[in-house]
Amino acid sequence: MSLSKTNKKMKIKTIILQISFMSLMMFGSAIFAQESNYKLITKELTKEQKVLLQKEREIMKANRDAFKATLTKEQLAILKDKTISRSEVRLRLMKTFTKTQKDLVRNQQVRLRKTRESFRKTLTREQRKMLKERIDKIRKAKDRGELKNGPRERNSDGRKTRPKKN
Repeated sequence: MSLSKTNKKMKIKTIILQISFMSLMMFGSAIFAQESNYKLITKELTKEQKVLLQKEREIMKANRDAFKATLTKEQLAILKDKTISRSEVRLRLMKTFTKTQKDLVRNQQVRLRKTRESFRKTLTREQRKMLKERIDKIRKAKDRGELKNGPRERNSDGRKTRPKKN
């Protein structure tokens, strides 16, 4: 195999691992960030669907905790470094992953795909329509991604806080 093919395969593996890692680290916060919208959607689900989602959330949390437990001091320092961008954090972390950590990330990604697929199979036509409408509404919202009262400001002890309403 030529050197360029090997480089391409390594790049593809790196990209896959990066996506997997970000999915692992941000699944809970990205999917369930808007708790009120999540609660609205869960009202439309059957008891079995709710149980399935709750079990999967618990497994994902356990997997995330297991992954976090494998992080070295060097990796934790990279995560805590606020002077670099998220993409740079991701790149630096990927370079430091052990085979075990890469396997954990890969397994989590596979689990996430299987969970999504099994959940989709349980949805009725009406539920699919309702979910699509709600998701489209969220995506088209004017203030999507904006903070309610403007950008955060630092208080006297250096922590970020939201500005108070007038």
